[in-house]
Amino acid sequence: MLNYRRVRRIYQITFFALFCFLIYAGTQSWASRFEIELFTFLSPLSVISNIISQHNITVGLMLAVAVVALTLFFGRFFCGWICPMGTVQHFATKIFQPTTKIQRYEKNTYHKSHKIKYILLITFVFCSFFGVILSGWLDPLSLITRFSVTVVAPMLNLIITGGVSQKFAYNVTIITGIIFVGVFLLNIYMPRLWCRVICPLGAMLSLFSIRPMFRITRDNDKCIHCGLCHQHCQGAAEPDKDIIHSECLMCMTCIDICPTQAIKITHSTCRQHFTQRQSVDSDSNYGVQLSRRDFIISGIVAIFSLGVLRNLRAVIGRGFDKRIRPPGSLAEENFLARCIRCGQCINACPTNVLQPAIGETDIEGLWTPILNMRIGYCAYDCVKCSQVCPTGAIQPLTIEKKHAQQFGRIGTAFVDRGRCLPWAFGRECLVCQEVCPTSPKAVYFQYRKFIPENGLEQWIKMPYVDPQRCIGCGACEYNCPVQDRPAIYVTAIGEHRSSNRKLLLSSEK
Repeated sequence: MLNYRRVRRIYQITFFALFCFLIYAGTQSWASRFEIELFTFLSPLSVISNIISQHNITVGLMLAVAVVALTLFFGRFFCGWICPMGTVQHFATKIFQPTTKIQRYEKNTYHKSHKIKYILLITFVFCSFFGVILSGWLDPLSLITRFSVTVVAPMLNLIITGGVSQKFAYNVTIITGIIFVGVFLLNIYMPRLWCRVICPLGAMLSLFSIRPMFRITRDNDKCIHCGLCHQHCQGAAEPDKDIIHSECLMCMTCIDICPTQAIKITHSTCRQHFTQRQSVDSDSNYGVQLSRRDFIISGIVAIFSLGVLRNLRAVIGRGFDKRIRPPGSLAEENFLARCIRCGQCINACPTNVLQPAIGETDIEGLWTPILNMRIGYCAYDCVKCSQVCPTGAIQPLTIEKKHAQQFGRIGTAFVDRGRCLPWAFGRECLVCQEVCPTSPKAVYFQYRKFIPENGLEQWIKMPYVDPQRCIGCGACEYNCPVQDRPAIYVTAIGEHRSSNRKLLLSSEK
């Protein structure tokens, strides 16, 4: 007899291994050889959010449509067989599984808290209509990718390089790690709590799983009501009662564990599917457990969330100096309306300059990519981040397009004369001019008279920045020898993507 659990585990291990390989491929700059953003394309939630907010048809649309179509046939198979976050949660349930039958039965009973995921889904979709993308915060594929990029990959890199890796410089490593570990430990309280209670993608797939054509059913005549299926149900779908198909993860455990083979997979023809139920399916609950009150609460939460984010945006503003986006990024409003915070661009960056935003932006921009020039710099002949963005928040670029059409212009460098070695201390320093990658160089020198305390005049090369040539790559800031705060720094003033961030208030003539 076919062992469904064994087959499912093979699929889970295979897809999880593929996910890990694609994360590794991103760190090795293999974007041109592999579709390293494959799993982010599989999320209907991210795709639909971008379509709503930006009317943007992404490359991954067809894959997301395929997931939805298969869900109509097989229910939430994606959660139980493919999703890497679901695999991690499944593993956690094995570790923290209750020891007694009574505890297992109680913890695998449907609870009204399972409605929370629908409230989150409605909130995210509602905000998408107003150009605010929040789905990336809790989309399981974005979350586990972000965790892999900002926590797992840097730590492994640190171990491999013997503690000298630059990749450990992510400023949200600890925060992201705590969140992910917290989600993992929540399985102590409830098995697969993430999948049952929080996951907005799971909520969306539940809506398409209300009555799948292939589904788990129970034969009342054969059932002896032993409760084994209920004790081991991953989704709390209550297979020993009225099976809640929208919660069933199609893990098949109940089929393998049933001593009388009362539970099995049945299917209906198209006519049966839309007109009547089969007799063996009489004890099934097809509906999503939502009341009118739940919809009202969802609407209130959505309006409140949108109001808070919009008002914070107006109050906090969008600072120029702390928010430098990757080359090819859309204007800030459109960028935030597309970015799903997956971290693929951060993973692909060879210089580690791309970092997840934490305090540099308002709440809406949390975990979006920014450039931190004290950690790295934007390589002049690199467009890897634009090649892996799954939503088009960073437009695809070639090196020629980056240079010819100034898409590489992400800001402007400024000299802080109070900290610059030549200007402030009369010590000659040529570093910023030497590392400037543009041709002709944006940093140049002029001889200026410097009079120290002893009154002996000396002529020193003083650095200047030509704003017409500077692209804001940050090579000068990254390599500046002045500690604490560099003597030359980059802000987003003059960036290519925004006409509101010109260097001068009046237009140049």
